[in-house]
Amino acid sequence: MFTLLVVAICARLTTFFLTPFVRDFFGFLQFVDKPDFDRKVHARPIPRVGGIPLGITYLFSVGILVLIWWQGLIDLRDPSIRLMIRLSPAVALIFAVGLFDDFRGLSPLQKLACELVAATYACAIGVRLATPPGSSMILVVTVAVMSVLWLVLCANAINLIDGLDGLATGVALLASVSLLMAAMIHHRPGLALVMAPFIGCLFGFLYYNFNPASIFLGDAGSLLVGFLLGCYGLMWHQQATTGLGMAAPLVALAFPLGEVMLSIARRFLRNTPIFGADRNHIHHRLLRRGLSHRGVALVLYGVSALTALLAFLQTILHPRMATVLLVLLITVAYIGFRALEYSEFGVLGNLLFSGEFRRLLRVKIHLKEYEQSLASARTVDECWLALRNTCREAKFSYVALRVNGQFFEDEPKTPHTGEGERLQVQLSSSDIAIFRHDPDMPELAMLMAPVVESLRKKLRFNQDLQDVNSPEEIAVLAS
Repeated sequence: MFTLLVVAICARLTTFFLTPFVRDFFGFLQFVDKPDFDRKVHARPIPRVGGIPLGITYLFSVGILVLIWWQGLIDLRDPSIRLMIRLSPAVALIFAVGLFDDFRGLSPLQKLACELVAATYACAIGVRLATPPGSSMILVVTVAVMSVLWLVLCANAINLIDGLDGLATGVALLASVSLLMAAMIHHRPGLALVMAPFIGCLFGFLYYNFNPASIFLGDAGSLLVGFLLGCYGLMWHQQATTGLGMAAPLVALAFPLGEVMLSIARRFLRNTPIFGADRNHIHHRLLRRGLSHRGVALVLYGVSALTALLAFLQTILHPRMATVLLVLLITVAYIGFRALEYSEFGVLGNLLFSGEFRRLLRVKIHLKEYEQSLASARTVDECWLALRNTCREAKFSYVALRVNGQFFEDEPKTPHTGEGERLQVQLSSSDIAIFRHDPDMPELAMLMAPVVESLRKKLRFNQDLQDVNSPEEIAVLAS
C-alpha cells in the first residue's frame, strides 16, 4: 500500500508541475486549438499538448518502478509489472502517432494502421484476453483478434469523447479507479501497482483540464490514455476469477465505448464517413438542451461513476445480484438513449416497427423479379407478361400497355377495383403505359418509375425486340 501511494503521488506531482510548463511553452509558440464556433465548443485558443506531460510522466513512472525494484521493494516477476515494462514500445508508438497528428495531421486510416500495429505488438507480448489451457488454434486466433480490436476501440473511445473540458480525463480516471479498487480487493498487487501512476497522472492533469480548461489532451493524450486503459482492462481479465468479473473493464468503460458504437451507427445510417466529425455526440446534445459545459461534464461524470461502481461490484457480488445490476444499468442506459432523441434511430424504429420497412422491401422484391423477367423477354408479348405479372403481385388495380399499335390491359378483381386515379406514362411519342393503384398503398407509386424506366430501356436497346418489331416502331425514349 505504501509503494502504491509513493508511485501515485510521484506521478501526480510530476504531472501537476510539468503540465503548466508545457502549456505555457506551446502557448507561447501559438500551437493552440482555435475555436471554430461549430464543433469546437471552447471559447478561446487553448494548447492541445496534454499528451506530452502524460507521456513523460508515464516513462518517469516506469523508471520509478525499476528504482523500487532495485531497492528490493517489488518483484519484477509479477506478470503485470513485466507486461507494463515490455509494453513501452507500443505505448511509445501510440504516443508518437497522436503527437504527430497533433502537430502535422494524419488521415484516419493512417492513424488506424499505426494503432493496429501497436495493439498487435501488445497482444503478441501477452496483453490479451485470457484463454483456457489447451484451447484450439481457432479460439486462440479469435481471442487475439478480439484483443487487438479491444485496444483500438478503447484508444479511439477516449479520443472520441475528448470534446469537452475535462470529460475524457475524468471518465478515464473514474474507470481506472474502479479497476484499481478491484485489483486491491482481489489481492492483485502487480496490477494495482502499474495502475497507480496512471491514476496519479490523470488526477494531476485534471486540475488544468477541467472547465475552464487551460490545456487539452490532444490526440497524443487521449489515444495514450485510451490505449493504456484498454491494456489494464486486458490485464484484469487475465486475472479475474468470475465470469461477470471478467466483464468489469467493459462495464467501467461503458460510456465511452457506447459513444463509439452510437457514433458508428449514426454515421452508417446517415451514410456519412465513419471517421468523420460531427456535432451529435452525447455531450453536444446535452449542451443543446441548455446545460453548461461544466454541467455536462458533471452529468457524464455521474454516469461514469455509476458504471465504475457497477464494474467494481461485478467483481465482488454474487453472480445473480451482479446480473440484476447489469440489467438495471442496461435499462437506465436505454432510457437515457431515448431521452437524447436521435433522429436517425427514431426513423429506423418507424421503418422497422410501423410496417414501412416491409412495404419498401416488398417493392424492391417486385422490382427485382420484374427486371429478371424483363431481361429474358424476347417479344413485346413477353414484355407485357412481365409487366402484368409484376403489377398483379404488387396489387395494382389496373395496368395497360400500348406498344407498336398493340394494346394490352389487365384489371384484376380486387376490393379496390375502380378506385384511384389512372396514371398515364408516355413511353414514346406513340407508346404509353397506364397504371392505377389503391390510394392506401402509396409505396406502389415508387414502383412505377423504375418499372417504366426498365421497360423503356428494354424496348430501346434489346436486339431481340428489334427483330420482332421494325426499328421505326421501337420507342426512342426521353431520359
